[in-house]
Amino acid sequence: MGDVQIMTQKEGKPWFFLTVDTQAFYNSNVLYASSVSSTFAAWQIITTPEIGFAPKIQDEQYSMFFPRGGFRYQFYTYAQAEPGPPDFNEKGISSNNFQVANPYGSLGWAFSEDLYLEFSVQANIYEGTGRNWSSWDNFLSEYPFAWQATWFKNFAEIQSVSVTARTSYVLADPTNFSRTDNNLTFAWVTNPMRELNTQIYASFRLAKYTGLQPGTSPDTPPSEKQFNNYDRLDIQQTYGASVTWSPIEYLSLRAFVSWTKSDSTQVEETGTFEAFNAGTGLNLIYRF
Repeated sequence: MGDVQIMTQKEGKPWFFLTVDTQAFYNSNVLYASSVSSTFAAWQIITTPEIGFAPKIQDEQYSMFFPRGGFRYQFYTYAQAEPGPPDFNEKGISSNNFQVANPYGSLGWAFSEDLYLEFSVQANIYEGTGRNWSSWDNFLSEYPFAWQATWFKNFAEIQSVSVTARTSYVLADPTNFSRTDNNLTFAWVTNPMRELNTQIYASFRLAKYTGLQPGTSPDTPPSEKQFNNYDRLDIQQTYGASVTWSPIEYLSLRAFVSWTKSDSTQVEETGTFEAFNAGTGLNLIYRF
């Protein structure tokens, strides 16, 4: 009869995922203000449900490409930790609660064992509600187009280092928030055991604002004026550390701390500030 070949079905790979992430942390400068009179601390909670499409290409010829797309919706909630300016003491920092709708798509390319490249497009639609969920105000929309390159190297079995460079152009409405955004991040990761991950990182950001400046003429009413970002340049540095524990495949818990210093040619808004963050987070993921 000759050789008998047994036909078997290839194991299916999950193409979709559902995640819910939540983090609660202390922010020493919740308004990212430059003046001492406007600097006060608050607790922040960010909750993010997300659904995504991330197929693993089976064809060996194209298996180095990683398409991804999805939609996430973020809820930013505030609770005051110490007294602030009089207007915030009266209405409470929770009046600043807002949400962000974020559809996105990307294509990654594993160029080599040590180098990963990615192109991405997304939209960030900011909607403010404060404590009144029946009142929606789309106060900012951003559309970043980005390239990213990550170089990483494993050594000593449980340790690795990475360098990530990201450059993007952000179209914005109002247009005075349009800008080029550039980031460089260095990270050192250790895995002392399979369930435990630690990370120490340093990140540097350079942003150059390029958009038009609506509402800055002398005849514009004060209520319609925009912050003047003309020729604005931001330089930021952030240093942080995190510990992540993943007891099972679908669940991870983390604790983190970071400090950011920002210098800007525009100090009226959130360009020049210092802020310390510390908190914890939880992530649930289901793949199918």
